[in-house]
Formats: sequence, structure tokens, C-alpha cells
Amino acid sequence: MPASKKTPFSIVPFVIFGIILITALFLKYFQPMLPEVLRNWAEHISIALIVAVVIGLTYEYTSHLFREEILKNLLHESQEQVYQALKAYNVLTPVEVFRLLKEIASQINQTPTLLYPARPNSGECTFTESVDFFDTLVKMQPKEIIKILSTWIEPKSHKNLKYLASDFIGKYQLTELSDELRRQAEPVLHLGGLTEDDRDWVLNYIWAYSRCEKPMYKILGDVMRTTSDHEIEKWLLFLPVQMPSIELGNMVNDYLERDAAIADDNLLLVIQAVASLHRAQAIDGVALLKKFPNRFGLHHQEDVERIWRNYALVPEELKGIFLHESV
Repeated sequence: MPASKKTPFSIVPFVIFGIILITALFLKYFQPMLPEVLRNWAEHISIALIVAVVIGLTYEYTSHLFREEILKNLLHESQEQVYQALKAYNVLTPVEVFRLLKEIASQINQTPTLLYPARPNSGECTFTESVDFFDTLVKMQPKEIIKILSTWIEPKSHKNLKYLASDFIGKYQLTELSDELRRQAEPVLHLGGLTEDDRDWVLNYIWAYSRCEKPMYKILGDVMRTTSDHEIEKWLLFLPVQMPSIELGNMVNDYLERDAAIADDNLLLVIQAVASLHRAQAIDGVALLKKFPNRFGLHHQEDVERIWRNYALVPEELKGIFLHESV
């Protein structure tokens, strides 16, 4: 059934003026036929109505011209904004954005990362503390970004590009590229004795792949359970600080369940990881630590209290685990 046409609101004033004018002419026409007492009254009213119509039409026409001018100006401003937006979009396509990122990442001495905070004393730097723009870019044009990142993870690429690319792949779970990360990193990892130059990108490749696998972080947990490399343990223990999640909480639990001894500095990283997970409500950190009272001694108390307070937590929660009342 065809939709009925609606009367535009712009003609309403003219309809009203038309009715008023007809009324005025009606009074003017029948004025001679009216009694004397009403004749003068009808004449005044008809003249007043005609004047009102003339003034009203003049006002409406003038207002129309004024509104039209305003609309033209607004339209011009809107067109200019759209034009500028299109210009900006032309500059900020994935190709241009990632070309700029590539130039910056390849020239700086630090290792760029999307994660916050950056690892202390590691040469890492957080590329940007706000990733909203990248969230939108990856969501809107994933295929183009995957194509770009595939060139960044080539074996001969700059190590900073490898690291940053794997950050994107892991953070946004770009599964199309995850197998290639594992293919490159796993053989190097299994050789053992990772050099300082290789450690970061290899572990970041493993992390990014593990973010894409199901169940998530399975291979990462395997590495944590089996490695005897102090630096690898240290690297992995910082992940819960950057991306607290229940899966990483399970990884920390598995790490503490190992029979192997854990160095004091890595135990402090465990406390930091658990504090981060506890504050994010990813796990019950107190319950986790209660499972392993023998891992911690009285000499850890001061550091543990400091770390717990740094995360706006209450150290008294831990009494009975390894914090003891002062005598």
C-alpha cells in the first residue's frame, strides 16, 4: 500500500494567512448587508485582518530568506567538515598509519609495545597509553592490517617491528598470523640459551600465539612449568601486570606448584603479579598465596607489604600466610 503524502509544515503559515484573508474578504463583502451597529465593526476587523495578512506574509517571506541563508551557511560548514574528515581519513588509512609506525619503531633504540606498563629496566617503552584508535582501526579494516603485519614478522625484519607486530597480533587475537609466529619462535626457544637480542621477540611471539590458541595461554603455561631460565620466568611473570586475567592467574599457580626453587627476585614478581590479578578481581590473590606458605619467608615481609600497598591493597589480608605479627 503506497504511503500517504504528508503536508509539509512550511505551507502551514500560508494556509492560516489564506483563511484570515478569506475571512477579511467575507466581512468586506457582507459589510453593506449588516445592521448599522455591526457595519463599522466589520469594516475595522476586515481592514485589521488584511493588514495582518500583509504583515504576516512579509514577515514569513523575510524569515524564509533568513532561514535559507542560515541553512546555506550551515551546509557549507558541514561540507567543509566532511571534506576535512575525508582528508584526515585519506592520511590515516592503515597503510599510512602503519608506515609511520614502521618508521618510528625501526629508528628508536627502545622496544616499542602496546602494553602498559612497559617492563622496567628492559628497554621497553609503551608506544601509546591510549589504544582506542588502534581498536577502531583493527575492527574496521582487519584484512588490510593483517596484510601489513605479515610483512613485519618476516624473519629478516627489524626486531622492533617483530615485537610490535606480535603485540598487535596477540592483543587483537589476529589468528591468521599466529601460526607463523609459533613456526618462527618455537625452534629458537627450544634451542635454549636465548640471547638478549632474541629473547624479547621470541617470547612475545610465543605470548601472541598463545593468546590466539584454545585454550588460551596453553603453550605459555607449558613454558612456565618447564623452563629453568631465570630471565624467561621473569619475562612471563610480568604479563599479569600488563594484562591481568584468570588464565594468567592459573599460570602463576602452576609456576608456584613446581618443585624447582624460585629465586627471591622472581618471588617478588610473583607477589606483584598476584597483587595485580587480585586488584583486577581476576583471581582471589589471598586464596592463591595461602596455597603456598612455604614459598615465602619472613624476610619477604617488607617487600610484600610495599607491593601490596602499591596496588591499593591491604597487607593485613595476608596475615597468617607469610606476614607475621611483630613481637
